[in-house]
Amino acid sequence: MNVYLVINKILQLFMMIVLGFILGKMKNFDESFIDKMNRFVLNITMPCLIISSVSANKNGIPYQDLFLSMIILIIILPIFAYLCLKISSLKDKSLYLFMIIYPNVGFIGFPLLQSLFGKQSLLLTALINMPFNLSLFTLGMMIMSNNKSFQIKKLITPGIIASLIAVLLYIFSISLPETLLQPIQLIGNMTTPLAMIIIGATLSKYPIKKILLDRKIYLFTIFIDLIIPMIFSPLVHFLIKDTMIQAMTMIILAMPVANGAVLFAKRYQQNEFLAAKTVFLSTLLSIITIPVVALCFI
Repeated sequence: MNVYLVINKILQLFMMIVLGFILGKMKNFDESFIDKMNRFVLNITMPCLIISSVSANKNGIPYQDLFLSMIILIIILPIFAYLCLKISSLKDKSLYLFMIIYPNVGFIGFPLLQSLFGKQSLLLTALINMPFNLSLFTLGMMIMSNNKSFQIKKLITPGIIASLIAVLLYIFSISLPETLLQPIQLIGNMTTPLAMIIIGATLSKYPIKKILLDRKIYLFTIFIDLIIPMIFSPLVHFLIKDTMIQAMTMIILAMPVANGAVLFAKRYQQNEFLAAKTVFLSTLLSIITIPVVALCFI
């Protein structure tokens, strides 16, 4: 595996965060503009990214191993995270739970995994990302809103609708006409830079020392970026036989916290600064931790 390529991809994303931080410090973005960008990403560009990620080609997919990977990432990981936080004394447990459950599959996963494993991994990543998106806009919303009851109306969001459309496109092997697909792809491609700039702009409101000198966040970041992949490695290698699915699952477990943590924290009045600096530091440290996981556990 090309470790330089891993580092290079993550550095590119981190540079976008820095750009947002600089623009925020220069007062180019006010709070109202950041909020509007946040809604634009959640309601427009992210759904387009979800839809455009699906291919109609089903040939050569190891369905059993793919299903086992989904079970590990969508079911076992949340249970593990819940049990860990149950015995911890941390505040903002809902936000910490969200940040453990949702690694950055959508924004970092697609470009990184495609670069590492080739175009054949794109469909597999999209299929894994489908239940992630369904979970994000159901369980994730319930966690961040501290709402223990399930309400059907909360499913009627652009994100969940896009996820269901993506599932239907895949199941029925429907290919969108190029005239429609091209603009959807172009809009979806805006998600990563806009989300990263939002994170940077949000961070610009706070003193840099408070971001870089928070020892607790460093410990939490090491836990999610390195310790969790190490703990899950025996299970992944025992259950999943396909070497590519094995490697992809381990890389996803080592991903930094999803950008959605900041976006949803803003939306549901959670600890936005905690979310932003955790995304910032986990993305920064993943320059080291993802190559370590790739070298030691794949």
